[in-house]
Amino acid sequence: MEATFYWFAWSLTIIAVFFIHKRKFKRDLLLVLGVFMCTYDMLSWSQKGQFYIHIITLVVLGTYLYISIRRSLFDYFWPFILSIGYAAVWMFLIVHPIWVNFPGLSLFTLVIAGLLRIFIKDVGGQIGLWMLTNAGGTLFSFLIFALYQNEGLIATHLMLSFWIKGVFVLLLFHGMEQLKRSIRKKRKSISKGAAFV
Repeated sequence: MEATFYWFAWSLTIIAVFFIHKRKFKRDLLLVLGVFMCTYDMLSWSQKGQFYIHIITLVVLGTYLYISIRRSLFDYFWPFILSIGYAAVWMFLIVHPIWVNFPGLSLFTLVIAGLLRIFIKDVGGQIGLWMLTNAGGTLFSFLIFALYQNEGLIATHLMLSFWIKGVFVLLLFHGMEQLKRSIRKKRKSISKGAAFV
């Protein structure tokens, strides 16, 4: 799990440093990645302590990214609604772990990222919503399993790996959108008679 997480974390760091042009978003993304790289295996001797630190960090940084742009009142309900769906899928995968080994989980990440892009238009808000959804869904799952004394089934490393894969997919979609925009802009300037550069 650690190798997957750190591979995605360093890939996202490279993307943030070299390909994201908005200074504030670059700073925020590097802050989030730095915090999670430092706290990934911080309290390995205490699973509950590590779980609470990761959930609190996801909630605080996700809220910071999500409320950085003013939104409509309805948009503030999306984290709660999506957290319930995330908890349902998460509990299904914990109870029936064979489904984790199929490639459908990666496709599920693409579908979720596509839905987030429909609900929220800015990439910082999408990442914030993804963080809040992961934190809320994992916390709901933890509380439901705690009712049956099975809260040890929640693995924070798996949660963070799934979170960082989702951020990677969101930034991949964002990069494709920027590429389309720049191609459209070049076509428009060429059609006006400008020299092709």
